[in-house]
Amino acid sequence: MKQVFFVLALLLLCQSTSANELLLSAGGGPQPDSDQHNRTYGIDYSFKKFEKSHRQHIHLGVSYTKVETDTNEHRSFHAISIYPQLNLYPRRQSWGQPYFFVRALGPSYISSNQLGDRHQDNHFAFQAQVGYAARIDWQGREDLVLMVSWKHFSNANIFSDNDGIDMPFVINVGLNF
Repeated sequence: MKQVFFVLALLLLCQSTSANELLLSAGGGPQPDSDQHNRTYGIDYSFKKFEKSHRQHIHLGVSYTKVETDTNEHRSFHAISIYPQLNLYPRRQSWGQPYFFVRALGPSYISSNQLGDRHQDNHFAFQAQVGYAARIDWQGREDLVLMVSWKHFSNANIFSDNDGIDMPFVINVGLNF
């Protein structure tokens, strides 16, 4: 069984290409079902890309996120995540390539299991993010990346305390190199 897994993993890696996408993010907004407002900033790096078709790519990446809130206690945490991201592409436009993306079940370490009145059972969570994006033609190719999304951390109910932590509006800006 281990040999089959190893061969499949090797085939997947051989079919992949480097993604080399570096993004800076900032955003925030009101936490649903709470009186607190959350803010975030961070950096993402996609390092692998698997092209399932010209309309569908899967990216693998790592992310650092700082999350802050406006409450008096438990005001911030840091998160380190590994994420898979699915990109779905409609027709290319004259100015670049728009796409829809979703990150789901990105395992994350969060430095605190509480943010304001939101509780997680421990320091393990998943990062989820969903939004619209575009690679914009700049310097003759799709170099510039702009993304607008909703970002969420939770443990997906695998532990008892699972108050989700949300940033309803996040903007990522970066380069595809």
